[in-house]
Amino acid sequence: MNTKNLAYRIIATAVVCVATLSINAAEVVYRIVEYNKTIGDFTLAASGSVPHNSWAYFENDFGATTGNRYNQIPRNRKASLVLQGWQGCRIKNITLSMCSNNKEGEAALVVADGETTVYTEAAAEFGSDKWFGRWVSKDLGVYVDVTRQLDLAAFTSDEAVITVKGGTAKGSVYLDAITIEYDAPEGASLESPLGWSYEKLEAKGTLNEGDQLMIFRNGCAAADIDGMEKSQYLDVVALANTTDVSDPDVLRFKLAKGETAGCWTLTDQFGRRLGATAKGKLAWNAGDTQWKIELGYGGATITSATAAYGTLRFNEPESSYARFGLYTSKTLLLPFLYRRTTQQQPVAISSIDFGASEQSASIDQSVLVLRPELKPSKVTDRRLVWTTDNADVATVNGGLVMLNGVGEATITATSHDGGAKASILIKVTASTGISPPAPPATASPAARKVIEGNRVVIIKGDHRYSLDGRLQR
Repeated sequence: MNTKNLAYRIIATAVVCVATLSINAAEVVYRIVEYNKTIGDFTLAASGSVPHNSWAYFENDFGATTGNRYNQIPRNRKASLVLQGWQGCRIKNITLSMCSNNKEGEAALVVADGETTVYTEAAAEFGSDKWFGRWVSKDLGVYVDVTRQLDLAAFTSDEAVITVKGGTAKGSVYLDAITIEYDAPEGASLESPLGWSYEKLEAKGTLNEGDQLMIFRNGCAAADIDGMEKSQYLDVVALANTTDVSDPDVLRFKLAKGETAGCWTLTDQFGRRLGATAKGKLAWNAGDTQWKIELGYGGATITSATAAYGTLRFNEPESSYARFGLYTSKTLLLPFLYRRTTQQQPVAISSIDFGASEQSASIDQSVLVLRPELKPSKVTDRRLVWTTDNADVATVNGGLVMLNGVGEATITATSHDGGAKASILIKVTASTGISPPAPPATASPAARKVIEGNRVVIIKGDHRYSLDGRLQR
């Protein structure tokens, strides 16, 4: 399991929200965008609302090693969406946006509350009635939605995991997005699942009580990965962009006036107050927790009220890793303080375009695929609500139109927020008596000759033949 958010997980176990009769209905969708080899992590595009200070990440060992197959789940493999900070939340249903190979691929679903499995669904073929009821080839370029009504008990652990598993038969399924409809506990604060913007505090800037501050220098933000009680300095995490900060390891210090005149206290998002116990030794909730802060052009001078303990500086030695620590030396760089400002919001769909007002098809075709153009190009919230006005003629799921009978049906796609809508008329004609073209056959595996012991055999697929063409046992 990913351990990058160690501090979060340790502290969160002590702050378990208790669900009450009052609820706060919410929904969030996590779309798997790609695997970023540079940072070694999956990119998620999230929309909706999540519990305050929660976080999610995606794991897929197969997708992390096979090029652009970031969302592929073959047999005997699995992919998981890990949720942290969801204590007290109760999942009502989960919708998986998926597709399959042409006529192969199984899927299973498991939900865990920490180490406890709270829901299990055995693997079954995606084309069976237990899942979508028909095969949806990845070659079609669409994903269909399969919803599971769960009504689980409220989570009690600091970590919840939604896992989609491949089966034991050959073939794969592909996972595009996971939508979670849930009830948050009474009094829970909900927010966008996207990151926050931080602004750099310049020399003439001002500090205000209640500011949430990030300590940053040279692409590094202060964190506590290994536990400051051991290292006595702050670790760092790489941060490429200060205008979209979502990494939960980044420490956010809330500024408050200290007991000593002219001093401040710095308390992180886990309720720990930054202190100093001696020269060069940082600590949580110990020692002198009063700090003098002066903003300058070269950085912020953050000095312990006990001056002999030193000033917070950035150290990036060639032979070791970067850190923020207390130093009496004046040669090391000062950190900069960045103040948290606004939270990023999903980019909504402004227009939907099918490219035509109508489309005709023979009932023989069985299915049509609709892939409307969404604008703007960098839409975050790509959720569409699909409807039909004549289910006897055509039904639709995720852009896959199932042709049920001869006649006309209007298919409508509406953005999740209702701000954009488009329709297309589907005209289904009677059978022509000509079967639709079969999908291209998979190429036969090439035969090759190999030497086994003192004889030559021909290998083709999983079979072995002698030179005279007889099947070998």
